[in-house]
Amino acid sequence: MIQDNEQGISLTGKDIMPTTDEERHISNWGFLMLWIGIAVQLVAFILGAQLYPALSPTEILVTCIIGNLVVAVLLTLTGDIGIKYGIPYAVYIRACFGYLGTHIPAIIRAIPAIFWFGFQTWMGAAALDVIMEMLTGYSNLTLLIILFGMVQILNTAMGIGAITKFEWLAAPSIMVIGVVLLIMVMNQHGLTLGKIFSIEGVGGVSIGFAIVAQMGTYITMALNASDFTRFLKVSEKDKNGNWWQANRGSFWGHTIGLVASLFLFTFIGLTSGIATGNWNPIEVMVQTLGQDSPFLLVVCLIFVILAQWSTNISANLLPPGYIIVNIFPRKINFATAAIIAGIIGLVMQPWNYADSVPQILIIISALLAPIAGIMFTDYYLLRKRQVNLEELFRAGGQYRYWNNVNPAAIIAYIPACISVFMFTDYGFVTAFIISGAIYYPLMKYWIAKIYPQPEIFSNLIKNNVQKEEVL
Repeated sequence: MIQDNEQGISLTGKDIMPTTDEERHISNWGFLMLWIGIAVQLVAFILGAQLYPALSPTEILVTCIIGNLVVAVLLTLTGDIGIKYGIPYAVYIRACFGYLGTHIPAIIRAIPAIFWFGFQTWMGAAALDVIMEMLTGYSNLTLLIILFGMVQILNTAMGIGAITKFEWLAAPSIMVIGVVLLIMVMNQHGLTLGKIFSIEGVGGVSIGFAIVAQMGTYITMALNASDFTRFLKVSEKDKNGNWWQANRGSFWGHTIGLVASLFLFTFIGLTSGIATGNWNPIEVMVQTLGQDSPFLLVVCLIFVILAQWSTNISANLLPPGYIIVNIFPRKINFATAAIIAGIIGLVMQPWNYADSVPQILIIISALLAPIAGIMFTDYYLLRKRQVNLEELFRAGGQYRYWNNVNPAAIIAYIPACISVFMFTDYGFVTAFIISGAIYYPLMKYWIAKIYPQPEIFSNLIKNNVQKEEVL
């Protein structure tokens, strides 16, 4: 049993320990459905509508594909940590930032997720409010925000099993209703694919800015992909095989689930923007269907509710839940952490910033891209996928660095973050490269010399570190 109370630091807890083979119960198909459920949300709808008319429909969709393909690749790269070692993001990042320094990137990662939970709860509650007003003549958006938030929080608190089961129900329903809404909007406003793709942009937004904004939607998940892949069912042979053998199921789930879903909802959003000039999906539905098809309006509003619910429980509550557990592993379990994250998300009232979604996504990219660059450099370029699993849970171990904070990571993070605002159009790329370029030499030729990291300089740390040593 690892003693982790040195210097008052607690590093072990039931919900953040490496997953056992029995706990890896999500199949490749289930993982795809999970990612469809995560990806089908209305931020993509809003972004597609708000990028028009500055960019043409073709340009918006191209930026959607490029941005989210990059994110899908990053998801698969960082997801290898969960497949290979069964640990969440909040635990692995100790290797990069130190036992206490880990809380810096963890909190930076948690804030956007908590923000989006509140934002998307507001959208789902707004749909509920329209339905309630149609049926009863009564409206109370604030009450519905609280009630809808509570239901999602309780669903998440039940764990990954309950989340996965809900995604199996929600994902296909959302996709079908989304297509129905698209057809209705196009028919009512006399739009055809030919008309839509013949429209040219008026300028004012660059392709680079749009790509970075598109990436901002799920760049948050590129950090904590291991929170999900640690539950992916992988044979021992595949897990210890080459990289593609271990990650092919993860790659197809990420790529198809993310890119296809966001392409569809970006297209629905930009089409609605063209047809109505409105980025708010609730108002578009009422405007399009309210008078002629009240039943179909209710169906589409149910779609909004399911879309927000399915994304929130997996993408916006589960990750900060693990992060809060990692901060207080002996005092708080995952269920309690999910409740705390959800309450904070509602108290933030992020719906007050609904008019500025592209700008918010740029800020998120600025905050998180340097962490992605540091993680990639640490895991692939320095450690070459070799991690001393036991030391991640041992206070005073090899990841203690200076006062349990890694100066190399902090030094690399700051200029990389600033670079996003200097090179907004390609800020993610610059931040990713700059953070890695600074972190690599500082870590290899400075920090690792003072605080020995055997896996950086040799193959002493084997792939098959026994989890029993940790447990």
